[in-house]
Amino acid sequence: MLVLLAIGARAGSLKSNDDFAVPGGRDKDSIIVTFGDKTRLIIYGENRQELEKIMKYDLNALLKDLKVRLDSTQADTTFLREEFDGNKYLNNPGEAAEKDYVRIGLRGIHIKDGDTRVSIDGKGVEVKDGDEVVSSDSTYRRIGKRYHRRSWGGSSPRKGFNVAFGLNTYGTNEATTGFNKSDFDLKPFGSRFVSLGYVASANVIKGKDARLHLDFGIDFSWYNMMYDGNNTIIKTDEGVEFPLVTDDNKQEVEVRKSKLVVPYVNLSIMPTLSFSRSFISYISAGAYGGYRLGSYTKVRKVGTKDVDHDRRNFYVEDLRYGLAAEIGIRNFPDFFVNYDLNYLFEANRGPSVRMLSFGVRLF
Repeated sequence: MLVLLAIGARAGSLKSNDDFAVPGGRDKDSIIVTFGDKTRLIIYGENRQELEKIMKYDLNALLKDLKVRLDSTQADTTFLREEFDGNKYLNNPGEAAEKDYVRIGLRGIHIKDGDTRVSIDGKGVEVKDGDEVVSSDSTYRRIGKRYHRRSWGGSSPRKGFNVAFGLNTYGTNEATTGFNKSDFDLKPFGSRFVSLGYVASANVIKGKDARLHLDFGIDFSWYNMMYDGNNTIIKTDEGVEFPLVTDDNKQEVEVRKSKLVVPYVNLSIMPTLSFSRSFISYISAGAYGGYRLGSYTKVRKVGTKDVDHDRRNFYVEDLRYGLAAEIGIRNFPDFFVNYDLNYLFEANRGPSVRMLSFGVRLF
C-alpha cells in the first residue's frame, strides 16, 4: 500500500472526479473529500471494482498511524511517501491475500502466483493479473478452432507450433558434501517452466481406430528456479555457493525474488500413438537433448523495484538430455512431463540435482 499525503486546512465536503484531474492525466474512478479550501483526501482506482476494495480497510487506523508520523516531523508542511503493509488495516484479517497454490482436479487446473492467476478448464485457458484478464483462448473457441490438433486426421495431434507452460522442481536431490539442501530449495509455484517450439511428424502405421506417428521437435525452453528463502547463487573458483543476500553492512535482507534462469534449445524424438474414438486423444513418449544458451540470476529485494542481474555459467552443464512423456485429452490441454537424466551442475562444482518439469501444453 503506497500512501501519499499533503497536509493543509480544515473541514469539508465530498466531490466527484469531474472536479479533479487525477495523476497521469487519465480519468479514473475516484472519491475526493475536501476539507475547507486547501485540503483534499483523494482515493482513486483504475476502475470501480478497485475502488470498492477500500471499503475492506479501517481508514481510521491508517490515519492515526499517519498522524504519528506527522507528529514526529518539525516542518509546517509535510509530504509523506511511504509503503505500508495494507493487510494490517483490513477490517477482517481473514480477507488477507490468499496464499499461492496449484490445484488440479475434475474442475481443471488452477494456479495462483502473487496477483497472477491461471485457470485451465473446460471453458478454455484464462490468465488474470489481479482482476484484469490479460490472456484467454476465447477467440479460438468462438471460431471453432480450439484444440483442433486433437481431431482425427492424417498426422500426429502434436504436429505444429506448441506453447507449453508448467513448473519445475528437483527430480532428484542427492546429499552432496559441502551443500545444505535448505539453502537451494525451490519455491514450488515460482519455479516455472516455459517452452516454445514446433513439431513435425511422419506416419508410421495407419489403423482404423489408432495410428502410430514419429514426431520430431525443436523448441526453446527456460528453467526459472526461484529459491525459497533469502539465498542466491554465486560462482567461485571452486564451484557454486548459496549465500544469504546481504546489504552493504553484511546484514541479511529479505528478498522478494531470487532465482536462477537457464534457457536451452532442444531437439526431441517422440513416438506417438493417437486414437480416433477415445477420451484420450494420444499418448506420446520419447527422448530429448538440449544445449544451454546462457544463464543468469535475478535478485529483487523487498521494498525496492531494482533488480540485480549476474550473468555467468554457474557451472551449469552445457548439455541436457532426458525422457519425456505426454498425454492428450480431447477438448482439454495436453499434459507433459520431462525428466533430465543429467545433473544440472558439473561434477564437484554444485549440488547433485536433476530437474523435473511438468505442466500443460496450451497450443
